[in-house]
Amino acid sequence: MNKHTAFKKWGLSPLSVQQLVLLAVLMALSLVIGKFSVYLTPTIKVAFVFLASSLIGKFYGPIWTMIVMLLLDFVNVTFFVANATWSPFMAVGVAMSGLIYGGFFYQRSADKQVIWWKVLLAVLLITFIVNLIVNTCAMMILYSPHHSWKVFDAMLATRLPKQLIFFPIQFVLTYFVLNNRIVTMISQQFFPAKQS
Repeated sequence: MNKHTAFKKWGLSPLSVQQLVLLAVLMALSLVIGKFSVYLTPTIKVAFVFLASSLIGKFYGPIWTMIVMLLLDFVNVTFFVANATWSPFMAVGVAMSGLIYGGFFYQRSADKQVIWWKVLLAVLLITFIVNLIVNTCAMMILYSPHHSWKVFDAMLATRLPKQLIFFPIQFVLTYFVLNNRIVTMISQQFFPAKQS
Protein backbone atom coordinates (compact mmCIF):
# COMPACT_ATOMS: atom_id res chain seq x y z
CA MET A 1 0.00 0.00 0.00
CA ASN A 2 1.57 3.31 -1.05
CA LYS A 3 1.31 6.56 0.87
CA HIS A 4 -1.38 8.04 -1.42
CA THR A 5 -3.61 4.97 -0.99
CA ALA A 6 -3.18 5.05 2.80
CA PHE A 7 -4.17 8.73 2.98
CA LYS A 8 -7.12 8.18 0.64
CA LYS A 9 -8.35 5.32 2.82
CA TRP A 10 -8.63 7.74 5.74
CA GLY A 11 -10.35 10.40 3.65
CA LEU A 12 -7.41 12.71 2.91
CA SER A 13 -7.68 12.73 -0.85
CA PRO A 14 -7.30 15.79 -3.07
CA LEU A 15 -10.53 17.79 -3.23
CA SER A 16 -12.20 19.15 -6.34
CA VAL A 17 -13.28 22.79 -6.56
CA GLN A 18 -16.89 21.75 -5.90
CA GLN A 19 -15.85 19.76 -2.83
CA LEU A 20 -13.81 22.72 -1.51
CA VAL A 21 -16.80 25.03 -1.99
CA LEU A 22 -19.07 22.59 -0.10
CA LEU A 23 -16.46 22.37 2.65
CA ALA A 24 -16.33 26.18 2.88
CA VAL A 25 -20.14 26.32 3.11
CA LEU A 26 -20.16 23.71 5.89
CA MET A 27 -17.41 25.62 7.73
CA ALA A 28 -19.43 28.84 7.47
CA LEU A 29 -22.52 26.95 8.66
CA SER A 30 -20.56 25.69 11.65
CA LEU A 31 -19.49 29.23 12.59
CA VAL A 32 -23.05 30.56 12.18
CA ILE A 33 -24.58 27.74 14.23
CA GLY A 34 -21.93 28.39 16.91
CA LYS A 35 -23.19 31.98 17.24
CA PHE A 36 -26.56 30.63 18.35
CA SER A 37 -25.18 28.72 21.32
CA VAL A 38 -27.18 28.93 24.52
CA TYR A 39 -25.31 29.30 27.82
CA LEU A 40 -26.97 27.37 30.64
CA THR A 41 -24.35 28.64 33.09
CA PRO A 42 -21.23 30.78 32.52
CA THR A 43 -19.24 27.63 31.67
CA ILE A 44 -21.89 25.29 30.24
CA LYS A 45 -23.33 25.95 26.80
CA VAL A 46 -25.56 24.04 24.42
CA ALA A 47 -24.61 24.28 20.75
CA PHE A 48 -25.60 22.45 17.62
CA VAL A 49 -22.24 22.76 15.86
CA PHE A 50 -22.01 18.96 15.99
CA LEU A 51 -24.46 18.81 13.07
CA ALA A 52 -22.07 20.61 10.71
CA SER A 53 -19.14 18.60 12.11
CA SER A 54 -21.05 15.36 11.49
CA LEU A 55 -21.71 16.34 7.88
CA ILE A 56 -18.04 17.21 7.35
CA GLY A 57 -17.15 13.82 8.83
CA LYS A 58 -19.58 12.02 6.50
CA PHE A 59 -18.35 13.79 3.37
CA TYR A 60 -14.61 14.21 4.01
CA GLY A 61 -13.42 11.49 6.40
CA PRO A 62 -11.47 11.61 9.69
CA ILE A 63 -8.29 13.46 8.69
CA TRP A 64 -9.98 16.28 6.78
CA THR A 65 -12.59 16.57 9.53
CA MET A 66 -9.93 16.82 12.24
CA ILE A 67 -8.00 19.48 10.28
CA VAL A 68 -11.16 21.49 9.54
CA MET A 69 -12.42 21.29 13.13
CA LEU A 70 -9.07 22.48 14.48
CA LEU A 71 -9.10 25.37 12.00
CA LEU A 72 -12.69 26.26 12.91
CA ASP A 73 -11.86 26.12 16.61
CA PHE A 74 -8.92 28.48 16.11
CA VAL A 75 -10.95 30.92 13.94
CA ASN A 76 -13.92 30.85 16.31
CA VAL A 77 -11.90 31.45 19.47
CA THR A 78 -9.61 34.04 17.86
CA PHE A 79 -12.23 36.14 16.10
CA PHE A 80 -15.65 35.45 17.59
CA VAL A 81 -15.24 34.76 21.32
CA ALA A 82 -14.62 37.82 23.46
CA ASN A 83 -11.70 37.69 25.90
CA ALA A 84 -10.67 34.18 24.86
CA THR A 85 -7.37 32.71 23.80
CA TRP A 86 -6.99 29.58 21.71
CA SER A 87 -5.75 26.69 23.82
CA PRO A 88 -3.91 23.58 22.64
CA PHE A 89 -5.42 21.75 25.63
CA MET A 90 -8.96 22.27 24.34
CA ALA A 91 -7.73 21.52 20.81
CA VAL A 92 -7.00 17.93 21.87
CA GLY A 93 -10.73 17.35 22.38
CA VAL A 94 -11.54 19.10 19.10
CA ALA A 95 -9.07 16.90 17.20
CA MET A 96 -10.44 13.75 18.84
CA SER A 97 -13.99 14.77 17.92
CA GLY A 98 -12.98 15.31 14.30
CA LEU A 99 -11.38 11.88 14.12
CA ILE A 100 -14.45 10.27 15.70
CA TYR A 101 -16.95 12.05 13.42
CA GLY A 102 -14.94 11.21 10.31
CA GLY A 103 -14.07 7.70 11.42
CA PHE A 104 -17.64 6.67 12.18
CA PHE A 105 -19.59 8.66 9.59
CA TYR A 106 -17.39 8.64 6.47
CA GLN A 107 -19.11 6.71 3.70
CA ARG A 108 -17.28 4.90 0.91
CA SER A 109 -20.51 4.92 -1.11
CA ALA A 110 -22.38 8.19 -1.63
CA ASP A 111 -25.83 6.65 -1.32
CA LYS A 112 -25.28 4.56 1.82
CA GLN A 113 -26.89 5.58 5.09
CA VAL A 114 -24.95 5.84 8.33
CA ILE A 115 -25.98 2.89 10.51
CA TRP A 116 -27.67 3.83 13.81
CA TRP A 117 -25.14 1.99 15.99
CA LYS A 118 -22.27 3.97 14.43
CA VAL A 119 -24.04 7.21 15.32
CA LEU A 120 -24.74 5.91 18.83
CA LEU A 121 -21.13 4.84 19.39
CA ALA A 122 -19.72 8.10 18.00
CA VAL A 123 -22.01 10.23 20.16
CA LEU A 124 -21.20 8.06 23.21
CA LEU A 125 -17.45 8.50 22.67
CA ILE A 126 -17.72 12.24 22.10
CA THR A 127 -20.08 12.76 25.03
CA PHE A 128 -18.38 10.66 27.67
CA ILE A 129 -14.72 10.52 26.60
CA VAL A 130 -14.15 13.83 24.81
CA ASN A 131 -16.65 16.19 26.45
CA LEU A 132 -16.63 14.79 29.98
CA ILE A 133 -13.05 13.57 30.44
CA VAL A 134 -10.75 15.29 27.93
CA ASN A 135 -12.49 18.69 27.92
CA THR A 136 -12.96 18.69 31.69
CA CYS A 137 -9.22 18.01 32.13
CA ALA A 138 -8.46 20.84 29.69
CA MET A 139 -10.78 23.21 31.55
CA MET A 140 -9.17 22.25 34.86
CA ILE A 141 -5.71 23.01 33.43
CA LEU A 142 -6.88 26.34 32.00
CA TYR A 143 -9.17 27.69 34.69
CA SER A 144 -8.22 26.11 38.01
CA PRO A 145 -5.16 27.16 40.00
CA HIS A 146 -5.18 23.73 41.68
CA HIS A 147 -5.00 20.50 39.69
CA SER A 148 -6.37 17.61 41.71
CA TRP A 149 -8.97 14.88 41.51
CA LYS A 150 -11.15 16.93 43.83
CA VAL A 151 -11.21 19.84 41.39
CA PHE A 152 -11.77 17.46 38.47
CA ASP A 153 -14.69 15.80 40.29
CA ALA A 154 -16.25 19.18 41.08
CA MET A 155 -15.99 20.32 37.46
CA LEU A 156 -17.26 16.97 36.22
CA ALA A 157 -20.28 17.18 38.52
CA THR A 158 -21.31 20.50 36.94
CA ARG A 159 -20.87 19.18 33.38
CA LEU A 160 -22.40 15.70 33.74
CA PRO A 161 -26.12 16.66 33.88
CA LYS A 162 -25.91 18.64 30.63
CA GLN A 163 -24.17 15.75 28.86
CA LEU A 164 -26.72 13.22 30.11
CA ILE A 165 -29.64 15.38 28.99
CA PHE A 166 -28.10 16.35 25.66
CA PHE A 167 -26.84 12.86 24.70
CA PRO A 168 -30.15 11.46 23.35
CA ILE A 169 -30.92 14.77 21.61
CA GLN A 170 -27.54 14.75 19.89
CA PHE A 171 -27.95 11.10 18.89
CA VAL A 172 -31.39 11.57 17.32
CA LEU A 173 -30.53 14.83 15.53
CA THR A 174 -27.24 13.46 14.20
CA TYR A 175 -28.84 10.26 12.92
CA PHE A 176 -31.63 12.06 11.07
CA VAL A 177 -29.40 14.78 9.61
CA LEU A 178 -26.81 12.28 8.33
CA ASN A 179 -29.46 10.06 6.76
CA ASN A 180 -31.57 12.85 5.31
CA ARG A 181 -32.46 12.49 1.62
CA ILE A 182 -31.04 15.94 0.84
CA VAL A 183 -27.71 14.98 2.42
CA THR A 184 -27.64 11.83 0.28
CA MET A 185 -28.31 13.92 -2.84
CA ILE A 186 -25.51 16.34 -1.89
CA SER A 187 -23.17 13.40 -1.38
CA GLN A 188 -24.06 11.98 -4.81
CA GLN A 189 -23.67 15.39 -6.48
CA PHE A 190 -20.37 16.46 -4.90
CA PHE A 191 -18.72 13.05 -4.48
CA PRO A 192 -19.58 11.10 -7.65
CA ALA A 193 -16.44 8.93 -7.32
CA LYS A 194 -17.89 7.52 -4.08
CA GLN A 195 -20.94 6.11 -5.86
CA SER A 196 -20.93 2.34 -6.27
